[in-house]
Amino acid sequence: MYDEQSEGVKNMERLIQTFQLTKMFKQEEVIKSIDFTLEKGEICALIGKNGAGKSTFFKMLAGQLMPTSGDIHLFGKSGKEMTKAKKRMGFMIETPAFFPDFTATQNLEYFRIQRGVVEKERIYEVLQIVGLANQKKKRFRDYSMGMKQRLGIALCLLSSPDCLVLDEPINGLDAEGIREIRNLLLKLNQEKQITILVSSHILTELQLLAKRFVFIKNGMIVEDLSKRTLDEKSKKQIRLKVDNPTKAAQLLESAYPDIRYKVLPDQVISLQNHVEESAEINSLLVNNGVSVMEFRIEALNLEEYFLGLVEGNDAND
Repeated sequence: MYDEQSEGVKNMERLIQTFQLTKMFKQEEVIKSIDFTLEKGEICALIGKNGAGKSTFFKMLAGQLMPTSGDIHLFGKSGKEMTKAKKRMGFMIETPAFFPDFTATQNLEYFRIQRGVVEKERIYEVLQIVGLANQKKKRFRDYSMGMKQRLGIALCLLSSPDCLVLDEPINGLDAEGIREIRNLLLKLNQEKQITILVSSHILTELQLLAKRFVFIKNGMIVEDLSKRTLDEKSKKQIRLKVDNPTKAAQLLESAYPDIRYKVLPDQVISLQNHVEESAEINSLLVNNGVSVMEFRIEALNLEEYFLGLVEGNDAND
């Protein structure tokens, strides 16, 4: 379904693949036959409203839930072979249960031993990566929400994974916290070559992070777009209200042969290109006797469009 499959991308390593994946809770089908592929190096955003099935899908990838039917491959491995492949993955599905009275180092030391990570110095490496190395004495209970999320990502990085799966890592964060997590994930992808699958219902933030956008509604993938295609859909436009739309259209076509426009009800015209020449367009119409009652530049409301696309109120997420 992904709209930007070049030959180079096709030949890349596939880190996650699902085939006809479904999940039933009692009589309700929460995940409905999902086919999904994540390529090495991608930052892919899974976007859907709360209840769309994002967390259920991630929990199946992590092995926390068993699929009702279908198959999952991690790094090309399935079944019993997947246990070894899962060690190359880092999952943050729910906020990890850190000890409130422990420092970041003490918390990570506990999980290092529990998970059998041999290198003790790995703790200091991951704290450095997530920007918590200078918080040596601060206890977890005194952390801001953003710091807690960064420690959660540090825990994901403890076993040096090739791929991170993060469920709503920016949920509940303020603008600064969101920016910190976004910059951290970009750094991990660009400098450490870590592939990232991240979910959220906040499209505007993910537009600054991801290169691919997969929209889920009622447990089904309904759109799979590249960043380029998404950006095309969110370009700005000029909306103007005039007393004579026919004359205005003729003037615009004469001055700009490649003009792209639509004549809408109530004497409104929307222009999809030449947005940067808005002042000249306004002057052109006024100087040629067209009365302009309203003239504004606006971004297409992509958030509303996709909220409509992913509308759904499933009880289980």
